[in-house]
Amino acid sequence: ILKYVEKIDPKYLRVCKLFYHLYAPILYERPQLDSYNFFQFVETLSSIKNKVGKLVKVLDLSTIIQSGKNSYVSKLLRRCSANLEVFVAPQTSFGYAPLVSLRGCKKIKVLDLRLVSETMNLKELFYSIKNSTDLTHLSFPRSSITCETYDDTFWPPNLWYLRLSGGISDDFIMSSTLPKSITRLEFAHCPLLKEFAMYQLLAKFGENLTHLSIQYPMPGLNEQSMDYIFTYCPNLLFLQVTVDYCSRFLFSEDLLPKLFNKERPLKTLWIDSSGALGQGTKIHPDDLTIALMEDRLPCLKNIRITSKLGWDLNSDDVGDLINVLEERDGGLYIKYH
Repeated sequence: ILKYVEKIDPKYLRVCKLFYHLYAPILYERPQLDSYNFFQFVETLSSIKNKVGKLVKVLDLSTIIQSGKNSYVSKLLRRCSANLEVFVAPQTSFGYAPLVSLRGCKKIKVLDLRLVSETMNLKELFYSIKNSTDLTHLSFPRSSITCETYDDTFWPPNLWYLRLSGGISDDFIMSSTLPKSITRLEFAHCPLLKEFAMYQLLAKFGENLTHLSIQYPMPGLNEQSMDYIFTYCPNLLFLQVTVDYCSRFLFSEDLLPKLFNKERPLKTLWIDSSGALGQGTKIHPDDLTIALMEDRLPCLKNIRITSKLGWDLNSDDVGDLINVLEERDGGLYIKYH
């Protein structure tokens, strides 16, 4: 009954000892933290007599904006290390002390560092998670990353979701051997990454990928860099591309041929855009409609486009695309900004 209570209220802890022991794991399993209660939460867990840290399984600090408070984050990680499974780093620095504390989180499954704003040493990060055998999700920080050597990079053996961002270099991509277990890969805010390095990575294990996302900005790519995605990743179920880095040839018969031994499994396609001049005309609705009608994308049902593409939703071209998708029990969805 307590698990179905809509609003988690600490006052239930005061009913009796039985209620306390029943409700405390529910209250602390996924604490709702913000800038108003964060420091009180740190003080509560810092108490010597208080053992509630072992009840925390999900620690989401994404709403915490602070500076120079590495000690608080480090303290929380130490107190919650016993059973912590999901950790989302705050919008602040994540220095050496939190990395050291992270080593004690043996049961960590999701490590999301995408909001971290300071430079992080990649070698120290990998050293901190080398014993995290349960880790399945890893998101790199959006800030720059430093790493002098890549030969001894240790990837968690059960990792299947990886988000690459920040100062990832071509040398890192070409020197590191990503685990074959990765099926979901995202590129976001990688200013140093070039086209040849990305395709070298996809050439190694692109066939393993079921989900691929390439988000803006990626200044190292040109306006047609991602036209060959389907050549390297034939087993995608989901694809997110930015029109700034691809063209209508992505859906052409030459670069999107029929597969001989099976149907191409792509079910969902997202097309984004930076909104810059000239991007709206790079892909036309007919390019997708023809690919669908010729069964080069036989499983595609749902397409999401950004309003920045500038397509006329009342035109016959868009109408034809919508009709083809609706015949497949799918649809065309618009993302407004």
